[in-house]
Amino acid sequence: MNPVVISVCIMLLLALMRVNVVVALTFSAIVGGVVSGMSLTEAVGAFEGGLGGGATIALSYAMLGTFAVAISKSGITDLLAQSVIKRIHGKESSAGTTGLKYAVLVALILVTMSSQNVIPVHIAFIPILIPPLLGVFAKLKLDRRLVACVLTFGLVTPYMVLPVGFGGIFLNNILLKNLHDNGLESVTAAQVPMAMLLPAAGMITGLLLAIFFSYRKPREYAETELTQIDEEPSHINKKNIVIALAGIVAALAVQLTSGSMIIGA
Repeated sequence: MNPVVISVCIMLLLALMRVNVVVALTFSAIVGGVVSGMSLTEAVGAFEGGLGGGATIALSYAMLGTFAVAISKSGITDLLAQSVIKRIHGKESSAGTTGLKYAVLVALILVTMSSQNVIPVHIAFIPILIPPLLGVFAKLKLDRRLVACVLTFGLVTPYMVLPVGFGGIFLNNILLKNLHDNGLESVTAAQVPMAMLLPAAGMITGLLLAIFFSYRKPREYAETELTQIDEEPSHINKKNIVIALAGIVAALAVQLTSGSMIIGA
C-alpha cells in the first residue's frame, strides 16, 4: 500500500475518466499525502510547497476559476438577475425611483463583493448578471459609468482587506510572501489587512464621489434589444441551484478550516 503507487493509480484512473488534468493531479497528490499519514492541512502544504515560484497562486486561480464556471453554469446567477428584474419591473417611474436606484446599486455592491470572498467566482458573474439588468438600468436612467465604478469597487476592495478567497491569494500568497522575501519577516498575516485599510479608504471615497457627484444625474439611453426587459424568468433547474449552494458552502468552509483555496475549490 505504497502512498506513491496509490496516488499515481488514482491520478491515472481520474485521467481515464477524463477528469481535468489539474484537478486529477491535485486530488491524487493530496490523497497520497493523507494515505502516507499526513493530516489534510499537511498534505496540502506539502503539495503547495512542491510547486515552484508563483505556481501555487496560478493553481489557486485556476481552481477557483473552474469553481466559478461551475457556479455560473448552475443558473444561480440567472435566478438572481431574474429575481431583481421581477421585483423592480413596473416601479421604475414611481415616486420611489431614487430609492430604487440606490437599492440596485447597494445590491450590485454586495453581489460583487461576495464574488471575491463568499462565492469566489471573481468576474465570471458579470456577463451573466449584468446584461439582463441593462433594461432596468435604462428604465431607472442609471448612468452606466456609475455601474462600472460600483463593479470596480466591489471587485477590488474586498480582496484588499479580507483574507478569504481571492483576498487570501493577494494578501497572504503575494503581499505577505513578498514582504517576508524582502526581509520583513516580523510582519504577520493579521497586520497586512490593517495596512491595506488606507488604500481601501481611498476606494470608498472614490465610490462615494462617483455616486453622489460625478455620475448622479439621470442619463438617457436608446432602447435596443439589450435593454428589453424579459418579465418571464427562464427555466432554471432547482436541483442545480441546490447543488451550487451546497458547493458554495463547502468551498467556503473547507477554505477557512484548511487555509487553502486549492482544496476549497
